[in-house]
Amino acid sequence: MSPDLVHQLETMLARIEERVKGIQDDIKEINLARRCHTHTEKIRTLERLVWGCLAGLTGLGMRLLYEILG
Repeated sequence: MSPDLVHQLETMLARIEERVKGIQDDIKEINLARRCHTHTEKIRTLERLVWGCLAGLTGLGMRLLYEILG
């Protein structure tokens, strides 16, 4: 590739990157504006339920493995 073409491509990529960063910032602002305390609590509760279920399944799996090997 010619140096001129490489320079043009680098310039275009830099512009695209700037636009993408701008769009990401806009999306972040929108998400922060829409964030609600009750939604945060619901998500936290769901995370606790998922981790609790995962811990229970791990315990059952360990018990099953212990009984198989024991």
